[in-house]
Amino acid sequence: MDFDQLKKWMELAKKQQSDDFWKLFSDSSLVNDFINSDIQNGSPREPSNQAVHSKTFPPVDIYMTELEIIVLADLAGFKKQNLNVSISGTNLLLKGTFPSLIPVKPIHQERQSGDFERIVELPEPASSSDIRAKFENGLLMVWYKRKRAPEETVIIE
Repeated sequence: MDFDQLKKWMELAKKQQSDDFWKLFSDSSLVNDFINSDIQNGSPREPSNQAVHSKTFPPVDIYMTELEIIVLADLAGFKKQNLNVSISGTNLLLKGTFPSLIPVKPIHQERQSGDFERIVELPEPASSSDIRAKFENGLLMVWYKRKRAPEETVIIE
């Protein structure tokens, strides 16, 4: 394994730290894609602009106060008109398109480009009429009021 391959392997391992690292190996297609994409016909792999379906992009923080749920998504460089937010129960769907900033083929690319899609699991359900969203300076903020049902006594039979 040469240095470039080792570097790519380490980057992949870092990305998996937030998820179950060993799950990566149970998905043999992911491992095969990594190995096969590393070097094709003796030349470096070309960057892809295919849709990215990621568990980690964009990076998201979720906060819960007594009154509301707040979701922050880091989307530096994106434009509001290229983002879509939708909700279904406890699933918040973040979708968007990031056009390439320089219209030539990159020789090395780490920044996000192309389409992305991420489903964020919320701690409590919401409907679209409950949610508010704001996008400013590359930060998407989504929030909604918590619906706190009063505690009810359950009769034991």
